[in-house]
Amino acid sequence: MVSKPVLIRNRFAYQQKRESSIKHRLPRLWQTRSMAISRPELMPVLLGTDVGTYSCARMFHEAFGCTSVSVSGMSRGSISHSNIIDPVYVGRGGTLNDQLMIETLEKIADTDRTPIIMPFMDRDVDLVLNYRDRLEKAGYVIPLAPTETVERASDKAVVNAICKERGLPTITTVPVPLDTDAGTWPGLLESITFPAVIKPRDGGMDYGKLQFSGQRKAYDAPDLDSAMKTLAKIQDAGFAGVMLVQDMVVGDDTQSWIVTGYVDSRGTITAIATGRQILGLHQSSFIGNAGIIHVTDHPELRRIAGEMIDALGLRGFFSIDIKIDSRTNMPHVLDVNPRWGRGSYYSVVGGVNLARAMVADFIDDIALPPIVAEKEGVYAFVPPVTVLRWVRDKDLRRHLVKLMLKRRPVHPLSYSKDPNFKRFAYRYAADFNQLKALIQNYPTPTETTF
Repeated sequence: MVSKPVLIRNRFAYQQKRESSIKHRLPRLWQTRSMAISRPELMPVLLGTDVGTYSCARMFHEAFGCTSVSVSGMSRGSISHSNIIDPVYVGRGGTLNDQLMIETLEKIADTDRTPIIMPFMDRDVDLVLNYRDRLEKAGYVIPLAPTETVERASDKAVVNAICKERGLPTITTVPVPLDTDAGTWPGLLESITFPAVIKPRDGGMDYGKLQFSGQRKAYDAPDLDSAMKTLAKIQDAGFAGVMLVQDMVVGDDTQSWIVTGYVDSRGTITAIATGRQILGLHQSSFIGNAGIIHVTDHPELRRIAGEMIDALGLRGFFSIDIKIDSRTNMPHVLDVNPRWGRGSYYSVVGGVNLARAMVADFIDDIALPPIVAEKEGVYAFVPPVTVLRWVRDKDLRRHLVKLMLKRRPVHPLSYSKDPNFKRFAYRYAADFNQLKALIQNYPTPTETTF
């Protein structure tokens, strides 16, 4: 079970007593986006500055009317000039190290509000897990599974092994230790049928700390020679961990799906949403992130996600990437992220607020009934007009256009309760930059998405 700080139980006795009168209505109310339950004592502490950070703050504000605190090394447009986020900048003029971050987080927690720490990047998850005892002692609610579970879920080799055990489609995967001589690699890769994809084995926690030219979350390898060059480049950058070389699951962006949700401390998936990625972000540092998501229920993918959650014993937030091979129409689990996903706001488009699920579990100790995001809609971080060029399936394109005319796409940064001209200007500048980046990096859709 996920550990829960005991001190938060009685800190706001009056507030909790007042809200106890509506607990019998929570299973119905918590899923309703428009009906916020005022909980100003909650203080989400967000580690980051990107669209995922703002989306999380927005989700908490919509559910509880509370403001969040962001902790980062510098300001960034996604969270700047916001009335729902109080920014804290750490390490300006110096080095942003773990000790400084933890000391800052301890100071932030010294308040009458209930601090809830929310890491979004693998490196921040690593930070929270390494200093979990200190953070819990400071009073933080930490909605992450135990460290061993997070590590297993982040290990793509473990995920592939679970798929094999459960009779789910698997991907031929070869681990390549980069602390070995490059001359041994061709022999290891004999079972790979190119084209292939190359990824870090541990979900990127150690790999993400590196910085080198051309660094990506995933690399395509059309043939053995290109795979060798990519592995050598990563080795030369100082990475001595394990990279995975996998047979590619063929299909354009629209073959990729996301299953996002929350598993409570009892092991029940109390909130879950599925979305079809219509268009991904194709800049090298954003590979794997969605730009447009078609929010629509997919029961079979929910079932597969449930099997993975059960096998891993996962608790807390999760985001699972699944791709359906265009040649076989078979779904393949690519990644299990045991944390809040960057595009998780799409769940709200479908009618499910993940923040409510977590607060009900961790803070109110309420066993909610499972809820599924059933409202169809479109989450769009890039201009929706891009579907006209990047969606090749005419029927899907026609359906999306009709859907967006019926129900406007939801942009995670466009929040009516957080108005500011500078934010408005940033959003449209960001839209233009995303469109420009797509044209430069992914001018036409391909079966490899690279």
